[in-house]
Amino acid sequence: MSNTEKYLAIRNLVNSTEKRSLVYGASFSEFVILRTIEAGGASGIRRVDLAEQVGLSVSGVTRALAPLEKLGYVEHREEELDARVRKVSLTKTGRELFEDIQKDVQRLMDQIAPDIELLAKQLIK
Repeated sequence: MSNTEKYLAIRNLVNSTEKRSLVYGASFSEFVILRTIEAGGASGIRRVDLAEQVGLSVSGVTRALAPLEKLGYVEHREEELDARVRKVSLTKTGRELFEDIQKDVQRLMDQIAPDIELLAKQLIK
């Protein structure tokens, strides 16, 4: 298997995983964003830090957050010491959604574990 074929195999697995809807119609990408915000704690996470951690531009994060904010899952907060700093955090509803999605992601990961193991064996060859 050439390096190109290995890369394409990994990419196909990731793409097929991300295309599967999670509970409430959430995408895997939304899960990654919610997970990163949740890890930021109650005080929230700066958009620039969120963007860096999820591999998006700040404008990409802004676009991804818009529907989550509209649905009441995330909220914006201003930093107490510096009003120029805006953070994003999960609302109570957002935390509940994240917990449900996290369980669904675990189910999905359990389903694709054989595919990951098979691909890993193919990549090692």
